[in-house]
Amino acid sequence: MNKILRRRFTWFLAFLNERGNSLCLAFLLCLKGTRALAYQNNYKFSIILYILKVIMALSIIAVTVFLFYRYAMRKGLFKKSEELQLIALLPLGNDKVYLIRCKDQIICVFAGKSGVMLLGKWSLNDWSENKKYV
Repeated sequence: MNKILRRRFTWFLAFLNERGNSLCLAFLLCLKGTRALAYQNNYKFSIILYILKVIMALSIIAVTVFLFYRYAMRKGLFKKSEELQLIALLPLGNDKVYLIRCKDQIICVFAGKSGVMLLGKWSLNDWSENKKYV
């Protein structure tokens, strides 16, 4: 009887694994989590204490991310780059045409299934002069 249950359990885990590792992990934590954590170092498992530990760990991570974000904003790590700017984007089905400003040049690039191809390259002065006629 034990072999049959073990075989069915193994089949069920394989079925969950085909659907995604997260489902398999959630299933294992629901069924085996309390038994695995039940008696570690003469400590009886408490679900309330476990939930409090998880909440505390997640709050420490959230506070750390928040403090790093504030530090990065003050130091200017997330400022916009003036050297590289997307001017225009033209979608052509699955392909796209990009118009990009790189420092003092304007670059036109085609990106598609076959790869990336440079369509044109102009200086910023030429671009501003010819833009009047378009």
